[in-house]
Amino acid sequence: MRRLDLGIASYQNPNKLDQTLRALRQTCRTDWRCLVVDNFSTDVEVLKVLDRHVAEEPRIVPRYLSTNTGYAGAVNTLLQWATTEYIAYCDNDATVLTEGWDETFASYLDRFHELGMVFPQGGAYPIDRGAYTEILWGVGYCWMTTRVAMEDAASHPSMKARWDPLRPREYFDESLGHQDEVDFQTRLRLCGYKIASCEEVGVQHDATATNNPEAIERISRGVQNWVNKWCRYFGGPHLTYHSPNVLRFEDWPPTALYLEEYWRLQGVDALNANPTVALLDGREYDLIRVPRLKGFYRNRVI
Repeated sequence: MRRLDLGIASYQNPNKLDQTLRALRQTCRTDWRCLVVDNFSTDVEVLKVLDRHVAEEPRIVPRYLSTNTGYAGAVNTLLQWATTEYIAYCDNDATVLTEGWDETFASYLDRFHELGMVFPQGGAYPIDRGAYTEILWGVGYCWMTTRVAMEDAASHPSMKARWDPLRPREYFDESLGHQDEVDFQTRLRLCGYKIASCEEVGVQHDATATNNPEAIERISRGVQNWVNKWCRYFGGPHLTYHSPNVLRFEDWPPTALYLEEYWRLQGVDALNANPTVALLDGREYDLIRVPRLKGFYRNRVI
């Protein structure tokens, strides 16, 4: 039977954590071990929930951090701790609904070695590849990756500023504050991997942390940090989120090449067949059109 380490980043929310653990115990079909990193929860009910589950199921192994390292820090602790070939993750407010979901995820990674990460029930900009559905990115409440892929992502040059021989390996970029798993997926793509969704796996996610009004400022700051990181990587040190000439997420090379195929499959391959022609200094220029979400990037050069 396949061995699998699966992790949970835990912080507060004892009732949700209890529900998450019960669902995993009921639905996992591998020889699993559940590694729970508690991010310095102050609610004593969290400790009671973990103690009860550990007493009932010794394969649940908690680790209690002395400080709150944030979501990315907790995920890094899990990935550093895990020892199996494939590593799965689940938020502490996500409930897996599909029996054998862990074997289903692993079977995709077994069969398709180009995949570096798999997600449940869909993702952004899906493309049917026949044997699986490729996505540009998935939401980080539940996923599985491979040890080889995560080491490649951690070694990508965009993480050079985070390399420190005196600190443990950093897989998720702890400097961002949000978009952590999307950043990880971008590095996977740049390393040659694809991302897939397993639509047959269902997970209910309550998005407790994301929907917390107190988190809005943190999320906004994290998005800007993420955009700044990649705009500078692709466009140089002076290009940022606030630069007058914008470089969008959709313009980044690994994203743009994927979206070019996605829009063609949506029947808009003639998007720039008849661009607007402008005359400047006696020369003709084609002003092409690009897909963008309504209301974003008005009057900015793309």
